[in-house]
Amino acid sequence: MEFTYKEVIFAMLQKPPQTVQRWALWETTVPNSRIYPNPFTDVALRATFLSPSGRKVTVLGFYDGEQKWRVRFMPDEIGRWRYEMRFSDDSASTAGAFYCSPGRLHGPLRVRKQNPLWFEHADGTPFYMRAFHLWNIDVLDEHTLNATLDWLKKQGFNTIVGPHLHPQQPVPRLPWEQKTGGQIDFTRFHLPLWRNMDRALCALSARGMVLIPFSLFGGTNGMPRIPSWAEQELFLRYWVARWGGFWNATFQPTSEWEEGFSEREIQRIGAYLHEQDDGRHLISVHSLRASSEPVQKARWYTYHTVQDKLDDYNPTRYTWFVDLYRRVPKPIFAHECLWEGNFYQREAGLDIDNLRRAAWVIALCGGQINYADEVVPPRRWQRREDTGKTFSELGTAMQPQGRFYAQLKILGDFMQALPFWRMSPHPEMADTGICLADEGGEAVVYAPQGGRVKLHLPEAGRELTAQWFDPREGKYHKPFVINGGDNEVVAPQSDDWVLHVRKRR
Repeated sequence: MEFTYKEVIFAMLQKPPQTVQRWALWETTVPNSRIYPNPFTDVALRATFLSPSGRKVTVLGFYDGEQKWRVRFMPDEIGRWRYEMRFSDDSASTAGAFYCSPGRLHGPLRVRKQNPLWFEHADGTPFYMRAFHLWNIDVLDEHTLNATLDWLKKQGFNTIVGPHLHPQQPVPRLPWEQKTGGQIDFTRFHLPLWRNMDRALCALSARGMVLIPFSLFGGTNGMPRIPSWAEQELFLRYWVARWGGFWNATFQPTSEWEEGFSEREIQRIGAYLHEQDDGRHLISVHSLRASSEPVQKARWYTYHTVQDKLDDYNPTRYTWFVDLYRRVPKPIFAHECLWEGNFYQREAGLDIDNLRRAAWVIALCGGQINYADEVVPPRRWQRREDTGKTFSELGTAMQPQGRFYAQLKILGDFMQALPFWRMSPHPEMADTGICLADEGGEAVVYAPQGGRVKLHLPEAGRELTAQWFDPREGKYHKPFVINGGDNEVVAPQSDDWVLHVRKRR
């Protein structure tokens, strides 16, 4: 098929890159001059890529307005790639090639095969998730977005959760177009929002940060539900086509899925997402109760995302993470547990000692934390009418009010300094029941109230080095020697302490 003169000129202006780094975003625009009543549904663009090793990868393109269709791709092999692209009605096609070169990217996240409690990048680099909940990431202006991400990165965060879309407050934000009178057209997508999310993904990628969406697909938390399965499929195809080329994208269709979907429905949605993405990115679903074992064991469900707000002064409540992991061994993301200032947590979620203890219990029982700063000035928990008044919603458009950043950074830095990817929960090693350890003799024990701690370490009689770590100041005390087997040690003083045990050098 021959292109028209207009199509050829347009294609020249949108020339795809000839070289792209491994796991980076490769994108091209495919011209098509035909006019469609609904370009989101009336035609499909399919692209087939042939890798240097001869593997075929097929992805869908997507309509991006103004007669533009785009194809996004994330090459995972170094060498020459070839591609062919064709519209389903044969209205246009194109072909070409590009070279994938080595680069600094580590690739998309996956579950670590040797120890499925943790994440790693595609190249095997371990990844300890340190997440921040940024509700309105899609509406922050470019300056505020960049300043916010820079500030959060300095605090140690490497993952952002958001956006939290809503049809009303503080700004109406939906992924679909709305007709006059407010009726939603679930077959057409609101492109300004999707382009804002592209901008956010690019800004995050430049900082080595990952995005976990909170509420895009709808059906819960005030978001409208997509009426038919055909329209749900359309949404999922468009979403994967648009985000599939980003190494730092993940897919989480909806929040608190039990409020809007049956188990059968959420299984169908997750399985279809996995099929469209072909397993290239993490997929989970935010659960209200974390009680559906069939969902947790599903192939598409790559990690647990749990909710258990700290609404009382009982931070050791999170020891149940150990049982969850032993029943279904996948990473545990404490998605909605430590939201400082949240109106469900009230005073208990403003108490820094309470938050710190809960964070260390979560971490040493195998969880990774998503934190939200929802404190409203002057230092109080939010109320429902406070929408749009917290740092988690506005970023650096307002000053952070949370006081937990420094202590959360101490915890995150401590964990990343460990060979955490070799470790797993071992509550039997300490009478506190809070211990992360590996088979080589390294263990970290948490004593929420300090005092005497009884240890039950492996390899009785073997000499080990132990050090107390102060989780408030982020400092180690002097090392001392203990033996494997049964021991009793005493924390330096009252308050909570962390005991780090290692082989003697």
